Amino acid sequence: MKKIGIVAVSAITLCWAMYEVSSENTSTRPLNEANRKVESKNLPSTTKNEKLAPHMLLAQTNSLNSAPICQYNFDATQEDFVLWNNEHSDYWSMKIFPLITGQKFILKVEPRPESGYGTVEYVARSKATLNSSNEVGDLTIPHTGIIAFEMELKIPTSTLGNSSLGNSAYYSSAISFSGLTNNGYTVRSNYWFDMGTYDPDFGENPARLYYYVTYRISDNSGPENTYYKGQNMTNSSNGYQRLGMYINQNTKQVGFIVNGVDQGYQSTLPAPLENIRFSVSSAISIDAEQLFGQELSNELITDRNALQFNYPQGTTDMCGNAI
Repeated sequence: MKKIGIVAVSAITLCWAMYEVSSENTSTRPLNEANRKVESKNLPSTTKNEKLAPHMLLAQTNSLNSAPICQYNFDATQEDFVLWNNEHSDYWSMKIFPLITGQKFILKVEPRPESGYGTVEYVARSKATLNSSNEVGDLTIPHTGIIAFEMELKIPTSTLGNSSLGNSAYYSSAISFSGLTNNGYTVRSNYWFDMGTYDPDFGENPARLYYYVTYRISDNSGPENTYYKGQNMTNSSNGYQRLGMYINQNTKQVGFIVNGVDQGYQSTLPAPLENIRFSVSSAISIDAEQLFGQELSNELITDRNALQFNYPQGTTDMCGNAI
């Protein structure tokens, strides 16, 4: 049985479902049924009887001259991942990132012994969501006003091809979130980069960077409403790609800022988002020798003092601190 990545499943499915689009495309449409079946492997149903009690996972550090620091608690340990791996043999084994600085997760690509999987997946999660059977967020967010956060990926500056072993190498990185609205919908989003071959059945993937927001009734009935934006990556001189998201809880709209350029409101939600949970991942094939020596990273930025972009007046961070 082929191994798959726990965070990668939904994003890879969406990417290939829309592979026939042009190199830069915007789409707002339901996903087809085939996509739903594959995506459900990573995104289990959430029912009214499967409630994970939301609680504030915030590290708030007071200082004399600043508001509390707003952070999400990625507290799952390697021991937690080992237990999870033992219970989910169909997925790539998850490992904790080699270097973690705050909410920045860093991977320096180095040669490593071959494993039975051929791919190593590094993951950051919270303990509360790692083993939950639903997608209820473990961070309660303000239900009114505009909230913002940013995500930054440092991606490879070189291309991938066949390794010296004749295999086609692979690398991906992603920051995703999900949560529930107050009227019974599950919201999912992903900011994703990948390059190389994910599976021999698909062949070569061009290097791509994309993001999407989708929502559906939490019992997985009814259509899936999706906004998607993606593009082929032909050049990334410094490797950094940054996405800002701002969610207007009053108007139920989602806006995006791409590398400092405000795209405005592009997506909608069925109701205000009540809670949120995050996941960070990087997956790399053991023979990605073209990337040896490169330092790659995923960073989630949630504190108002670390946000770089300009947002609509009155926007706060996820803890309600004014930007």
